[in-house]
Amino acid sequence: MKNTAIHIPRSLAALGKSYLRLLEEFPLCPIKSASEYDLAAKIVGRLALREGDLAAGEEAYLEVLEGLIERYDREHYPISAGGLTPTQALRVLVKQAGMSITELGKLLGSKGAASELLSGKRKEPSKAQIARLCARFRVDAGAFLLPAKRPAHAA
Repeated sequence: MKNTAIHIPRSLAALGKSYLRLLEEFPLCPIKSASEYDLAAKIVGRLALREGDLAAGEEAYLEVLEGLIERYDREHYPISAGGLTPTQALRVLVKQAGMSITELGKLLGSKGAASELLSGKRKEPSKAQIARLCARFRVDAGAFLLPAKRPAHAA
């Protein structure tokens, strides 16, 4: 019987074992179903909780997986912020979900952050918080971002 060892390219192996384990858990390919979406969102949430403490391969994986989730969101859950600020969008989503500030705080990792975001004291959630909010409310990350400022000389 032949020994069928799998050859892993150096560039892939350089991302580390944690990256390879994540690929085994959820391969980086287009999300096609709600169950795949739910698994991807669960992984993003888990990795986002460790933001700042991720290996380089985990960071790379998270970035690509967030893009796949955003693509699925755009295709399956198109929501127009309709000119809402991130604060307004968050207030609407929290109200629709019937969430308390304490529940939002648990989701974001800080009740203080939840309070600051809902009051408008903080204008945008952090990247990790946006990932959690997108996974929970199934909305595009753009709902929680301020529009980019255009330079004065831009047409």
